[in-house]
Amino acid sequence: MTSKITKLFLIGSFTASALFAGTIRSQGTAGATQLLIPVGAQNVATSTANVATVSGVEALYLNPAGVARFDKGFQGTASTLNYIADIKITYAGFVTNLGRAGSFGLALKSLDFGKIPVTTADATEGTGENFSPTFITAMMNYSKSFADRVDFGVNAKLVNETIINTSATGLCVDLGVQYKFADQPLAFGVVLRNLGNRMEYTGSDLEQKLTPQDAQSGTIEENFRVKSQAFDLPAVLDVSVDYSVIKGLDLMASYRNYSFGPNSYSLAGKFEVAGLGWVAGGTSVQSIADTKPDNISNTVWDEWTKTPFGVTFGAGVNVPLGSMNLGVAYSVQTATNYFNNNSTLQLSLEF
Repeated sequence: MTSKITKLFLIGSFTASALFAGTIRSQGTAGATQLLIPVGAQNVATSTANVATVSGVEALYLNPAGVARFDKGFQGTASTLNYIADIKITYAGFVTNLGRAGSFGLALKSLDFGKIPVTTADATEGTGENFSPTFITAMMNYSKSFADRVDFGVNAKLVNETIINTSATGLCVDLGVQYKFADQPLAFGVVLRNLGNRMEYTGSDLEQKLTPQDAQSGTIEENFRVKSQAFDLPAVLDVSVDYSVIKGLDLMASYRNYSFGPNSYSLAGKFEVAGLGWVAGGTSVQSIADTKPDNISNTVWDEWTKTPFGVTFGAGVNVPLGSMNLGVAYSVQTATNYFNNNSTLQLSLEF
């Protein structure tokens, strides 16, 4: 039964990949890209190549099936990420093991853009007022082990983006599976993320007033509301394999297919001493299938096709506190152009 579930999921995943394969020309045609920003120190350190083996609270973002691998009672985490352009990302979540009923988890991710000056057509230098957009993703997880080798999980996510008095809300799901071979040091993971409805901005800030053309003096202005263009969510198919070289040392690779952007490959390695901590590093490169148009310069084409990020690395330690365990982890995603390196600090607690 479990092998049939795995096969059906894989067939559906690769069918979706063929239908929604992304290219460089499709960049910018989807919204809610906050969903693509990785969270969790170990996820960042491995360039998110750990889809096949990620477990517990780390799996909430990357692969919902991995939540089922958590075999204790409770695990919670909180992290902060210094992202590009001084954007700060706060993430918190927890998972709990329900025994034979499966596992359950909740998570919340919020983006802080700081204060942005309000400008208008008449006050291009600013009105003296400030605003700060609110981008929030709330997530609920359920996962279950169908055998000692197969785990399946699903996330339901509520996405909200609010800019002053204008907002957009969407719903989407993640579907993930992990499979561990019985007689080989191999693990396999597949996840489909951000499958959902289109989002559209609405709100009072889209209300406008217009004086009819050629109207006489004193004519009453007409009120109307601008209708914004609806946009799709950035769906992703992630396929990953993990090879355990020796106990504690894993090599992993991942292929990521984006619906609205170029695909990518990730390679990473992780060494872990159970109960003490871990250290990991990785890198990710884009896979560009498009050919450069003749009317585009090499400089512009490089800006379109080269990722601004470089290698990733990080480490974590576990500190026993009686019957509980405190985890402290730190990771860095290096930037190659324009921005400073991104750093993640994470605390976790389990018992």
